[in-house]
Amino acid sequence: MKKILKVTLVALIMLVLSGCTKKYDKLTYTTYNEYFNNKDGYTIIDKSSDYDIDIIRYIEAGDGNVQMIYIEFDTEDNAINYVKDQYSDTPGYKLKLKDDYSYVKSTKDKYFKLYRVDNVVVSALTMDKKYKKNINSILKDLGY
Repeated sequence: MKKILKVTLVALIMLVLSGCTKKYDKLTYTTYNEYFNNKDGYTIIDKSSDYDIDIIRYIEAGDGNVQMIYIEFDTEDNAINYVKDQYSDTPGYKLKLKDDYSYVKSTKDKYFKLYRVDNVVVSALTMDKKYKKNINSILKDLGY
């Protein structure tokens, strides 16, 4: 009986752990833009021309409480370097590097999440944690 219980427990743990390695699809500029164009209260600002040639698109969408940023780099290496440079040694941020993407989360005064998939970085920020559900809902809608 104990052997069956152990085998079942090991199988259950393997099943749960295999679901933890979610593969994220790269968000496209078109999907991002359409999503926020159809979302009430959000203003979209294209700041792409303010950046050097490493950044193809830099788009911000915000409603005064939640700020969403879409950055498309010319190469995946530039996106990786951006995430590492910005968040690897920054106090209060937790940087996790997976095989195909990066994930950053802060848990102090503000709520922040970032995903890097290939050459695209999507980040979400609110200065008031009561909008945490809004951020998570938007990120879920966008595929994260």
